[in-house]
Amino acid sequence: MGDAAAISEHLEACFRLVHTERMDGVPILNDALEVRAVGTHAWNGFWLSILITPWFINVVLLPQEPDGEAIRTGEKRMFGFPAGSFEFIRGHEHNLGPFWMCSLFSPVFEFVDMETAEAAAHAALTELFEAEEENTEADRDMQTIWRGEWPDAETDVQEEIDADAEPVAALEDEDEAAAPSAFSRRGLLTGKLRETNL
Repeated sequence: MGDAAAISEHLEACFRLVHTERMDGVPILNDALEVRAVGTHAWNGFWLSILITPWFINVVLLPQEPDGEAIRTGEKRMFGFPAGSFEFIRGHEHNLGPFWMCSLFSPVFEFVDMETAEAAAHAALTELFEAEEENTEADRDMQTIWRGEWPDAETDVQEEIDADAEPVAALEDEDEAAAPSAFSRRGLLTGKLRETNL
């Protein structure tokens, strides 16, 4: 495999097979979503992609060349990006080989359609490669979320996040629909994308 389009197709084909063969009937599936690889590109010896499936949205790192490392499935490793260092877990699929994945959303019931899921994927990809300017409380909070943990909702972290975010439509009323383009990147990654368009 030599280009991003081919990598995306191969990644999608593999996880479509997982979907049909191993996930049929599993209650965590969001039937509004399908398998799609977003933003695939070469990065530090890997092919990096944001993979959307009906059961998760993950950052995926596929080695560009066979790494030959005897790493067991399930082992963890930190990878450094401009936005900080994040924990990835080793995976393996017969049709794909070894790879690393970092969970963004699992399950994915908050996404009502592919447009919303792709907006989240593009926002996460952009945020991942934005340089860390200052280790503020909001930035530390974001890294906590990338590790699969949630910050204290009673703190004023959200105010810092909102101040740093791009202008967005108000999302205060959970019953009020909002377009995918209205989400800020930081707000989206800190759980602001909830129950929209319902």
